This record gives sequence, structure tokens and C-alpha cells, in this order.
Amino acid sequence: MSTRLEPEEVLDQYHLQVRHQLLEIAAVLDRFQRAGGGDPAASVDRRLARCRSAMALLSEAGASPDRAERVALIFSGQT
Repeated sequence: MSTRLEPEEVLDQYHLQVRHQLLEIAAVLDRFQRAGGGDPAASVDRRLARCRSAMALLSEAGASPDRAERVALIFSGQT
């Protein structure tokens, strides 16, 4: 049986991992732009559009606790 973590414990456990993943996303967007892809926010590429949609969903204040499922739906093309 798993024990539910307190909010502070969740941050303690996952903060560095999340920070690393966010830095990776920023680096990929920078590489895209430097490669001549222009402004990632203005790109019409479906993959990048889905990434933008997922990032917008994740940045919503007060979002429901089903973010992972909703992001998966974005990338499956079911939204």
C-alpha cells in the first residue's frame, strides 16, 4: 500500500527532476529557433503546436489533477 505524500514532500522529491525537464524543453525550443525554425510560438508544425498546447495546459492556474491524462490526449490527437 502506498503512502500519500504531503505537498512539501512531493516538491522535495521531484523538484530537481522537473527543473531538469523544463530546462531540456527550453533548450530544444532554442535549438529549433537557431536552426532557422523561426519563433517556436509562430510555427505551424503540428508537433510543435501540440507541445505548445501541452505547455499551456500545464501552466493553467487551478487546473484539475488529471493533467497527465489531458496531455496524453493532446499528443494522441484526440483533443
